Amino acid sequence: MKRIAFALIVLAACAGKPPPGKQDAGLTNQPFGANCTVVSNTSTECASGVCTDSINMNASPVCSQQCTMLGATDPSCPVGSQGQKCNMKGYCRP
Repeated sequence: MKRIAFALIVLAACAGKPPPGKQDAGLTNQPFGANCTVVSNTSTECASGVCTDSINMNASPVCSQQCTMLGATDPSCPVGSQGQKCNMKGYCRP
């Protein structure tokens, strides 16, 4: 009976954790332009919730945000190296 109770406690403690390899390496609330690891529009690593690998100048994914003015200046984007630029894939350029 004690083994069953222990097993239930262990299962309850592990519930809701992401599977191995899908964790964010402990990084949270990273600012715009910071490196991130798990590409997602619902990232828990980035303050904006967006980790993208669609920025051509970066070798690794970065924290960004989505935008709609493709290939142009977008006032919703934070200021990056090219101003408030939205790339052709719908992400603000750091």
